Amino acid sequence: MNVCVLDHGMGNLRSVAKAFEAAGATVSVSADPAHVARCDALCVPGQGIFGRCMSGLAELGLTDLVRGWVADERPYLGICLGMQVLYDRSEEGDQPGLGVLPGRVTRLPNTVPVPHMGWNTVNETYFYFDHSFAAQPDEESTVTGWCEHGARFAARVDSGSITGVQFHPEKSGPDGIALLKEWIADS
Repeated sequence: MNVCVLDHGMGNLRSVAKAFEAAGATVSVSADPAHVARCDALCVPGQGIFGRCMSGLAELGLTDLVRGWVADERPYLGICLGMQVLYDRSEEGDQPGLGVLPGRVTRLPNTVPVPHMGWNTVNETYFYFDHSFAAQPDEESTVTGWCEHGARFAARVDSGSITGVQFHPEKSGPDGIALLKEWIADS
């Protein structure tokens, strides 16, 4: 499978690409819509600020590309921020999200250390997290993995061709690579 890691101006692109390579995919990193369109699957990686990510997608002419990709039911993996931008809005800024999944992104409670940084469980498997905001989907039926850090939040969602994870598989060792292999096989 040929996976494009979308270069939207932020994120840990190289580590995500290397993780996909370790999972057996052919990988490219690109912001060129023509190149992206030729790929089998799309990954929008995380790390960054919601509003800046949405601005970056718009400035690069990628907003409609991502919406169209999802509308065409092509395989999409959103990692951390790449999952959050799928929702309608975020408390992290005034810009709307892509709105392909109904819901909002809220700040983690200040009763626990924020950002939530380190290992935590999702469906009894440990993954690495690094975030201050988390998705609260309107449709809980899309949530296939929950996590707790001061409050319960969606750690994994699956809806049609969309998979979104709040954690970082590329930083989660063998279990992260296993998740990517599973996603490639299912796509």
